[in-house]
Amino acid sequence: MKSPFQILKSVFKIEDKPKVIAKGFALGSFIGMLPIPGFQMIVSLSIAGLLKFNKKAAMVSVFNTNLATGAFIFAFNYWLGRKILGVNPSFRITDNIDIYFVSTIFKAGYDVFLSLFLGGIITGIISSVIVYYIMIKILDNKRKSA
Repeated sequence: MKSPFQILKSVFKIEDKPKVIAKGFALGSFIGMLPIPGFQMIVSLSIAGLLKFNKKAAMVSVFNTNLATGAFIFAFNYWLGRKILGVNPSFRITDNIDIYFVSTIFKAGYDVFLSLFLGGIITGIISSVIVYYIMIKILDNKRKSA
């Protein structure tokens, strides 16, 4: 089994044009903010294929929401979406974010889903722009040093 360091190291060995790789990372980062855990990799892979972004980069970067960060990120996205929409549903994000989270938020109602989705879109746009430019810088530096 590979260590997290080995996995991270292999990510930077992705062979493709820097912009294509950076776009893949940005897409995955965006998709990772959406309230669809368990489906993020499939969605990211599909969209990356359609847009001709690097699929491996897109799939890896959805893990910005994981077991350690998911509850915090989705709670923030929910709060942000509620503030923007001006709604106040009585739903609390659980500490256990899994594949059933999607059905939980659908059962909680339209306001909950819309709040999470809107918050996720906003934080997704911000994170994808940041990730894109960071990856371009890293990949350009890597290419210059090679």
